[in-house]
Amino acid sequence: MGQQKTQSMRSILLFFIALFWHCENPKFGSQGVDFTSKVDRNGSKKNDESMLYFFENHKNPIPAHFESYPVGAVKPKGWILEMMQTDLNSGIVGSLDRLYPGIQSDDIYNQNRRGGMEDIPEMGDLILTGAAWEKSIMWWNAETIGNWWDGFIRHAFLTQNEEAILKSKNIIENILNSQDNDGYIGIYKPSLRYNHKGSNGELWAQTTVFRALLAYYEFTKDQRVINGVEKAVRLTMKAYGPEGKNPFDLENAFGGVTHGLMFTDVCETLYRITKNTDYQDYATYLYKAFSSYSLNRSFNDMRYPFLIEKDSMFEGHAVHTYQHIRSMTQALYHTGYPELKIAYNNMLKKLEPCLLPSGAGHGNEWIAKRKAHPTETSTEYCSMVELRNSYGSLLEKTGEISFADAAEKLTYNALLGFRNQEGTAITYGKPDNCFVLDGHHHEDGVSKPNPRYKYSPTHSEPAVCCVPNYGRNLSYFLNQMYMKSTNDVTVLMYGPSKLTTHINDTEITIEQITQYPWENKITFQITTSNPIKFTLALRKPKWTETIQLNNQYPQTQKGNFIEINKVWEEKQRFDLIFDNPIQEKEARNGELYIQKGPLVYAYEIPHIEKPIKKYTLPRFNDYYCFPTNKQFESLVVNQIKPFGFTSKQGQIMGKFYDSIQKKSVVLPMTPMGKTILRRVTFSKQ
Repeated sequence: MGQQKTQSMRSILLFFIALFWHCENPKFGSQGVDFTSKVDRNGSKKNDESMLYFFENHKNPIPAHFESYPVGAVKPKGWILEMMQTDLNSGIVGSLDRLYPGIQSDDIYNQNRRGGMEDIPEMGDLILTGAAWEKSIMWWNAETIGNWWDGFIRHAFLTQNEEAILKSKNIIENILNSQDNDGYIGIYKPSLRYNHKGSNGELWAQTTVFRALLAYYEFTKDQRVINGVEKAVRLTMKAYGPEGKNPFDLENAFGGVTHGLMFTDVCETLYRITKNTDYQDYATYLYKAFSSYSLNRSFNDMRYPFLIEKDSMFEGHAVHTYQHIRSMTQALYHTGYPELKIAYNNMLKKLEPCLLPSGAGHGNEWIAKRKAHPTETSTEYCSMVELRNSYGSLLEKTGEISFADAAEKLTYNALLGFRNQEGTAITYGKPDNCFVLDGHHHEDGVSKPNPRYKYSPTHSEPAVCCVPNYGRNLSYFLNQMYMKSTNDVTVLMYGPSKLTTHINDTEITIEQITQYPWENKITFQITTSNPIKFTLALRKPKWTETIQLNNQYPQTQKGNFIEINKVWEEKQRFDLIFDNPIQEKEARNGELYIQKGPLVYAYEIPHIEKPIKKYTLPRFNDYYCFPTNKQFESLVVNQIKPFGFTSKQGQIMGKFYDSIQKKSVVLPMTPMGKTILRRVTFSKQ
């Protein structure tokens, strides 16, 4: 009885706290000064279904160029394996549930399902202001927990860590035990599920947990898991489908609603596993449903009615914009509708101005109709992961290697350049030219408070979203590196890794032994259980002048690929060597940046770290980074030349003119993926 009374009092207290949120309006929250003004752009609901008439036409699907391998078919090797092991054993991937207690204490998919504001748990360092969008925090922990599960499970199996694998099994058992008799897996009590009038996270919470469940299934082949997911998805397809309720027909909408369009990821994975086209149909239905109603302009750049506005720019929440690319592209390829092809082409045109020298799309949090600027527009870690994963989806469908180039560049520069060397923290937001990280956004001499600009193992003030997504970086990238077409194997991205697959009951392994991208040489080792003939296709990146293969294998150049068609048997090796010249490229601010192969180079700014928060686990801190000198401000690029390009550092030397000292200086340039503070772009002397 005492426990029940305590719980009742807690519910009453939380109710009055929720009421207080709506009656009071504190001046400052924990989001920074620019966030709240852009998050709530709900307007009068407009029905655009008449513009979507073509969805009733006969479908003429476009076959995908490639097919992805199952999760787990590609495993990390070399430096990628070492980094993933560090992140799991002593870094943020393996420690987040202890650093952010909400992961362990909030059993959101089981015992702590939501029925209203009174069910919201303690939210760490979140400071609220009374804004309408804050009701949506009912679903926030589902994003944090589901994405962390997804990354943690993948790291556990990909690094073959037995302790983490056992922990993953316990996570999955708890989810399966939460499933209701009708199949429901999710975060809401019966009073709310599939019955929302306003903003909610129903589809988004299911997306994050189903992605984790399906990854576990592909690693283990546990039939209970795929059966449970399919039963749950069928329930959702019925409730939020053509015969049920449009999940985007609401009175208001914030991020949780529109993130739900990424249920597309679940549908595409289920289709790949089962070949059941019902899942493709449902993903296409969701894109049509999403495009039907215009409500909150902050989260729907990828709606068809906005995409056909050819000359407009993206303006919404960057994470949504970049992840929704996958949904609209799925709808195009599943239907073949020419109207969607126009929208697709416009999407690519709108995306181009958003891209930074690092390969990232800007937006921390908002794109705001701005062109990418290497100093003034930052990007968010979640945005980068979503854009890179969308590149993988585009690559699979179109076969265009430009998307492989883009994915490699983004992964090896911007994404790695957010992580500290020990793997104990990342920064939530960061510009390419990062001169200081002090909890402020700096632009045109104005400094505005923004808690995203620091290193942290949680980022619990704005949202614990980027750190969970960190675990989904390399673990997803591996799955994009190789793809299949008929009996061929295509190597689309390079880095230390090992593919294991079967062709006609013959086991094949293809391993890349390399320090790429820090060096230009890759040793391929192909092992087969029986002699078998197949084509191995190797991508020729656009930044490579020539590729050398040190063997006499029969080779043909086919488009942007080198194809080796032969009988492979036992264990065979060959070396692939790239000739990657140094390139001077122009950024959108008119300055120059340096690229060699996939690597963008930076002048690494010496810095000191100032801890601002300690955690109960040793070695984990929030901290700012300050430059120790200002030489970076006066450098003008003069000449870049190769010097000391090594497998460990990949450094080159740059000749600069120091406009303050009035003399030339020679300084090392470091791959930006290895930097904290840095200058990437320079004016030309």
